[in-house]
Amino acid sequence: MKFICQGNELSDALSKVVKALPVKRTNPILEGVKVTAVGETVTVFATDLELAIEKKINAQVLIEGEMVIPGKLFADYAKKIEEEEVELDGTNPTKLVIKYLDSELQIKTLPIDEYPVFKEVDTERSFVILKKEFKTIINKVIFNVSVDEARPSLRGVCLNIKEDEVEAVASDGFRLALTKAVIKNNGVIEKIVVPSKSMAELSRLIDEGEDAITVYVENNYIMVDLFHTKIVTRLISEDFLNYEKIIPVSFTTEITVDKKLFENSIDRVSLINRLDKRSYVKMEIKEDILQLSAHSEDGEINEKLSIGLKGKDLTIGFNVKYLIDCMRAIDESFVTLNFTTSTAPGIIKGESDRWLYLVLPLRVIG
Repeated sequence: MKFICQGNELSDALSKVVKALPVKRTNPILEGVKVTAVGETVTVFATDLELAIEKKINAQVLIEGEMVIPGKLFADYAKKIEEEEVELDGTNPTKLVIKYLDSELQIKTLPIDEYPVFKEVDTERSFVILKKEFKTIINKVIFNVSVDEARPSLRGVCLNIKEDEVEAVASDGFRLALTKAVIKNNGVIEKIVVPSKSMAELSRLIDEGEDAITVYVENNYIMVDLFHTKIVTRLISEDFLNYEKIIPVSFTTEITVDKKLFENSIDRVSLINRLDKRSYVKMEIKEDILQLSAHSEDGEINEKLSIGLKGKDLTIGFNVKYLIDCMRAIDESFVTLNFTTSTAPGIIKGESDRWLYLVLPLRVIG
């Protein structure tokens, strides 16, 4: 293998695909990036066997071939020579020689025959969604994903693919986020669970453009093709929780509040117990006033906000982090908070019906 390419294009490709390298060192061959030169194209590929990312770049291919190069070193070095035209010479199968200007780097290669063959996803079933919509629904729920290894299905984002819309749902067992987007469906009606790492990388790789992308679904895999970049991920096989049954639909207390004022007030109130293991905020709803309070050994903070109230007065408490995470994901001017009792889940909605957040309350004394 031997080819010439632009340093910035090589660096960009490597910076994308190395996101698929394993976080933990388990199998040395998976720490490599596979480079294939054919025709006028160089394909750069990496996988951890759960997620695979492939990026193609244009190149002057002098000798066709492929090799596996230690990924992190390769990517880090490519960043240093972005401004140059580079020649990559892999005619010696045990090493890659990178030449630029009057300098060169030699990197020992990894055995190509040990590198895994990743799944080719069938393109028969798919759904089409706008780039910006797919990126938005990922970002509105992914912060709710569980890190508990004992509950594998909650370590991913559920995509409930329906006839003309997709629901993205994530939960850690204490809170749940749900958002919707319109799609064009090509034969997929099912729930799938995509690992959170794969979803995070999809969000990073997708821009907020108005053009559409196609998400292909086949058995335990999905594939997203972004022109010169392809992302394939294995799905989580365990069933997601039956979230439809845990979302309340009727309430006895509903308040409407300015989102920014509410977010800032929570942030200030939480300062007093932010370092506590159980950082909370107490909410006392009475007539047209919402009083937020918290205390610790260092003192006590109280704030009042004007609200619109429908229904009964109520006192309820919540984990501060859950409320702040939720507010940061919301881009609307006003939010409604819906409750039944001080021990039942609260539901936060916006002015549209395209998303909601469910949060379990804390028992707050005093």
